[in-house]
Amino acid sequence: MTDMRISGLVFDRGIDSITYAQQDAQPTLPERGESAPPDVGARAQLSALLDRPSIDDFLEYSTRPQIANRDLLVPARFRERLDNALQQLRDVAAQRQPAGGDDELRILNRATRLLSEEVGLRDLVQMYRSALYQG
Repeated sequence: MTDMRISGLVFDRGIDSITYAQQDAQPTLPERGESAPPDVGARAQLSALLDRPSIDDFLEYSTRPQIANRDLLVPARFRERLDNALQQLRDVAAQRQPAGGDDELRILNRATRLLSEEVGLRDLVQMYRSALYQG
């Protein structure tokens, strides 16, 4: 039988050795809270070259809100700002003295309640997502 060797692989014995790539050379995924927003993702280069802008593209662009600081769309930073806004609303509502029929206090309490419900729903979604990840 002829001796056939291909860089560590010997056919009559099997694999001689296993080499590992350097860990630094492989790209790593970002943390879940630090991932980029979905609309910032990479666009296919071929579609960027071949697709011509349509009226739908124009309408989507013109109705999309303009965001000055796109870092707020990162989930961890958005959650931090959401909690900060809720705390500020609670502080302002606590400082108001209930004067008979005060509309501002009623509006502040309603905004606080709605934002608290939003935060609670987000926590519930996160709990369900964690349960799905754990299997």
